[in-house]
Amino acid sequence: MNQTIMLVGAGHMGRSALAILARSLPTANFVVVDRSKDSLQSALAVAPNRISTIQTDVARDGVDATGMNLVVNFAGPFFIGSDRTARAAIDARVAYIDVCDDAEGTRTILGLDEYAKSQGVPVITGGGLSPGVSNWLACDLLQQFPNLNGIKIIWITREPDPGGLAVLRHMLHMAVTPCPMWRNGTLVFTRGFVPETAETFDVPAPFNRVEAYDTAHPEPVTLGRIRPDLALVQCKGSLYPNWANSAFSTLGRIGFGHSELSVEINGTEVNPSEVLWRLLWKRHKMKPSAPRIAATQVNVLGTVDGSPVVMKSITDAGDMSRGTGLGMAAAAITLLEGGVPPGANGVEVISHRRGLEHFLRLAVEANSFSSGITTTRF
Repeated sequence: MNQTIMLVGAGHMGRSALAILARSLPTANFVVVDRSKDSLQSALAVAPNRISTIQTDVARDGVDATGMNLVVNFAGPFFIGSDRTARAAIDARVAYIDVCDDAEGTRTILGLDEYAKSQGVPVITGGGLSPGVSNWLACDLLQQFPNLNGIKIIWITREPDPGGLAVLRHMLHMAVTPCPMWRNGTLVFTRGFVPETAETFDVPAPFNRVEAYDTAHPEPVTLGRIRPDLALVQCKGSLYPNWANSAFSTLGRIGFGHSELSVEINGTEVNPSEVLWRLLWKRHKMKPSAPRIAATQVNVLGTVDGSPVVMKSITDAGDMSRGTGLGMAAAAITLLEGGVPPGANGVEVISHRRGLEHFLRLAVEANSFSSGITTTRF
């Protein structure tokens, strides 16, 4: 049976997932929604005979998901807390998944739990790599080592280019918003990307030893929700090289991280983060065309009373968008297979074994994450 998937948000990460899904689901059709004509044209080129496009601003105009088998939402930034696309999916009784990696947006989607249950619709927030595959690895650790009572997620990325505007806004936002941490049955909050939350970790190559900082990712929100017995769930992140952490923290705190802030220049309202994004891209394009090295790694550390016991890791010689696309595609395929309960949840309600199997299979097909999942004992 042919399936139709609606993909909302055709930026860099959205197109990454679209290409993976189109390759893995050769009979599926896709409806791609974005406000940018250029992004839609790039998406259409992935599989022209199986893709149709809709140019609209979903945040302003909404979207009609009638007749779809699945809605996949990449339209960030998610920290603004919009649930419009998720509600459209529930209204149409269509399964939904998004790539939200902000705690605020996660809580907004989880607030749709009763409505999604009443309509019999699975609504999943936080697909991708971190959150996403990180949550499945945490579930795998907790099942394999039942004595663990704590989880630390450590994501690391080395990006060769500035990426999309939504990604930049997310990074800057994490420097000014409180970071959730699950501690002894409740959520507490810390400051993100500041020296006082720094912790050093020994991790697999190519990073080997990194300093990571508290980040406002939603893993503590969703993992704590299904495992309230855990003493700790924490997410820390690191940009490589290390000076980039200080740079993003400083830029965020001097104003670029405040999405509601705009300035008037010659009668035009300008968002500072968009100016910064355009500047970074212009500077990037002026650099010599030498090889640019990308790397992405997610480590999930299991602890007992704060002491490290075991760690599962995945590493890719590519940027975060590739890994995020693979993680989202794995979750989307699992959702299409059925068996995911109705209601609004994190990816933890998807079988972590099925999710990781799909992720590893897709990674092999994409010639990425070549070491698979590695395990380190302490």
